[in-house]
Amino acid sequence: MQADEALMKELDGWRAQARLLQFTWDRDLAAAYGAELISPGSYRLASILRLIRQQGILSRAHIPHHFFHEPSIRKKVLAAFGTEGRAYLLTSSARYGQYLQLEISVEARGLQKKESLHTVIVNLSSGQVLKFALPPHLLQAGGVEPELINKRKCSLKQAYLRAAEHLSREFAGEDQSWAQKAREKMALEEEKLQAFFQGKTSSPEFAAKQEELRRRLQPVLAINALRAALVYAPLFHYRLVVVSAGGRERTKTATYDPIANLCALD
Repeated sequence: MQADEALMKELDGWRAQARLLQFTWDRDLAAAYGAELISPGSYRLASILRLIRQQGILSRAHIPHHFFHEPSIRKKVLAAFGTEGRAYLLTSSARYGQYLQLEISVEARGLQKKESLHTVIVNLSSGQVLKFALPPHLLQAGGVEPELINKRKCSLKQAYLRAAEHLSREFAGEDQSWAQKAREKMALEEEKLQAFFQGKTSSPEFAAKQEELRRRLQPVLAINALRAALVYAPLFHYRLVVVSAGGRERTKTATYDPIANLCALD
């Protein structure tokens, strides 16, 4: 790739020059063409990852309404009133609901460190964590007209806290031996520390050593959001008149979410 000076400064820092970069992830190709080999722990890989992490911290995407067959959705909504009577369509409109998709890193720190990446999606209307992923092939870049977006009832901070709670519950159901081993090791080291400071456990030196020990061995589950995307998903809104078997008429509204396959009635 040919990198300009700005990109080279990001990749190479003080060594930056506008020059040709030749690198590969294949060891044989690196040997054959004299290209730089990118491998775990390499300087170049660390530079690329650092650069990527600075991009798209909060982005936007949407799913267009025309990806769904509206006449079929309308028929399904009207059929839902079959037990109450006949339903007739008065008006319809296309709107968007909001979801927050978070890319989250989870780090379990004990005697050893284990890292994992997770995608969590929160419905900003209900605050619920989705049990499924948004279809990536439907996502289109960019936002939508602000007047078409339903107001969110869940703030971005609340959505992050819901996602963190969800991941904490998931990890609580997994094997906790890593945390138990860390606590056992910490208890053993604290016994040694107390024996060493016998009669001086109220001293500042003992408190500092104890704090250092707990900071090093205390099992911790660290949850950190790396990046997020606001995703605008289609909603189909209908205003209906429902006629009961006795001839009584009522006006109702229905909102269908094709992503969650849910119909909310008012």
